[in-house]
Amino acid sequence: MDGAKHLYNQKDRAKYIWQYTVLAAVILISLSLKIINENALPYWLDEGYTAWFAKLSFHDIWFWLPEVEAHPPLYYSLVKLWGLIETDETGLWHRSLSIFISLLLVFSSYFSTKNTAIYLHREGNNAALFNSILICFSPVLVWYSIEARPYILLFLAYSLAIFGLISIFMNEDRATIKDWVIFALGALLTNWSHHLGGIFTAVLFASLTVHWALELKFRKYFFFRLLFCSVVVLALSTPLIVQIVRQIVYWDASSWVAEPTITSFIQIMRRIFGFGYADKLIDAAFGPSAIIHTGRLALGLATAILSFALILFGLYKIIRLKAFSLASFFLLSCFAVPVVSFLISILGPNIFLERTLLPGLIPYFMLLSITIEFIGSRLLRNAIKIFYVVVLILGLIAILRAGEKEPWDDIMAGLAERTRENDIILLMPNDLYLPSSLYVSDPKLAARIESIPAKYPATEYSDFYPDGFPAVPGVRAEDAQVIRDLSVGKDRVFLVTRQYDLFDPDDVTRETLSEHFTSVGEEAWGNIYIERFDRN
Repeated sequence: MDGAKHLYNQKDRAKYIWQYTVLAAVILISLSLKIINENALPYWLDEGYTAWFAKLSFHDIWFWLPEVEAHPPLYYSLVKLWGLIETDETGLWHRSLSIFISLLLVFSSYFSTKNTAIYLHREGNNAALFNSILICFSPVLVWYSIEARPYILLFLAYSLAIFGLISIFMNEDRATIKDWVIFALGALLTNWSHHLGGIFTAVLFASLTVHWALELKFRKYFFFRLLFCSVVVLALSTPLIVQIVRQIVYWDASSWVAEPTITSFIQIMRRIFGFGYADKLIDAAFGPSAIIHTGRLALGLATAILSFALILFGLYKIIRLKAFSLASFFLLSCFAVPVVSFLISILGPNIFLERTLLPGLIPYFMLLSITIEFIGSRLLRNAIKIFYVVVLILGLIAILRAGEKEPWDDIMAGLAERTRENDIILLMPNDLYLPSSLYVSDPKLAARIESIPAKYPATEYSDFYPDGFPAVPGVRAEDAQVIRDLSVGKDRVFLVTRQYDLFDPDDVTRETLSEHFTSVGEEAWGNIYIERFDRN
């Protein structure tokens, strides 16, 4: 008997060593891909904001910035701290923070998935390992891991809150202060990572309420802990709520985000939960031939059907195990959050649904990984995993090949070669200065660049803010004189624009320039347009 027990322990130990070796390899490969591609793409407009905000003082980040920026100040404070640690003044090191956060996301998701599987009486290591593969190589998560924006922080915060939630579910009567602290900290960070983070924390608190009602039968001690936790998170989120209320006026007046329709909402859901981000750019990356296009559509449809069938199967199994609070969490996080976000865009200010719903991938990947372990056939489990790995690899290659960003390095290098001393470069809207300035080292070139109708941040310039940000005004009829004054005596004008129709709907800029200049051509760099005007 001792010999058999010793042999069993050896096999068990060897299995764990193999799993952790694979996990380490997955993490190292993922980090290598992100580090290699970190500098492959130039900073674009939104990342230009990050670079500019990181140069502000902590006081300005927390007390001035919320007046002009749609995201909470937490991420920009972390970027500034990261810069102090890195002691790098180039302004292009921010993506390394996102890569580091993505590493922490792998660990938090791994243990959340493992604990959830154990809670459901399943073997947790296999589910956790496959979840790590999904987190590490999902094209959209890799994309945000090499972007200097707060979305990856939101994913980590939400994952941390979920880890605390699952710990509370598992321990029930024995839930410790540590479990509640982790949950509260994750919920608080989720709120402060994105202005719509409250939707995700509401799901977490609703799930705990269901747990208290259905599985704990309204026990008083749990209610008081939940109430105390809710009060603490709400109280510490109050400044953020005030910021959101102030900004709703600007958001509601914004016309730059299209209002979603039922069709667009279904397409967004398919892209997010049907692995659509994996096949989205295959045509662009591998060539728009009929065979590739047909294959992409077939792959996307097959993946969506398989994924939807799996999560329904997983929810059925969880309900059969009478883990009703866990089932409610997955139902709310995977389905209620998208519906609520859709209704917000219909009834209130329009929001980027795709970006907003992406944190739902964290519980979705958990559910998918655990569901596969419910399948009795080992061969079928492995076949499904291999299929998903192939889909992820294709999608990752596609997004790294064809993922679009704004090539400000090439744009500014081209303008440096083409412009002369008596030329001027006009940027419209004015926030184009933020990414373009990162790629200007020549002071003579910098002297030729002007923003219209006023330099960023033009908080007191006008009340015409077509994108909802009070630092980025659009061009009005009365701004024609500003354009005349900037171009007077110049030989040529290079007009650099992004969303021209939005920021200058009355075509004031071109009409004013046409008084003394003639347009001689336009070139496009993605969604950035450069039009040259020569003096008559």
